Amino acid sequence: MSRQSFKICFCFRRIFKLRALEPPEEVKVLFDQYSQNGIMSLDDLRGFLVEFQGEYSATREDAQAIFNSLKHLNIFSRRGLHLEAFFRYLLGDLNGTSLCRGAS
Repeated sequence: MSRQSFKICFCFRRIFKLRALEPPEEVKVLFDQYSQNGIMSLDDLRGFLVEFQGEYSATREDAQAIFNSLKHLNIFSRRGLHLEAFFRYLLGDLNGTSLCRGAS
């Protein structure tokens, strides 16, 4: 059983035990809503940030920063994020950092 950990607002660390190595069904459905042909483009990711996560001030540059942070992983596609990369972003440190900045 693998573990996935992430920080919440740089203060707390949450650790989850993953029973399966694949994303849960809810993440798959969400990814399908915001991707095209299994690839989430820069504009698709920005749409996800604005519409689903409520980060109304998210820009293409914010989405590009997320892409750049995942480039070093072998799970990154040149055209965009695929499901596993999107799942890693959701559990990663970059997810929610702009919300934490906006809350203070």
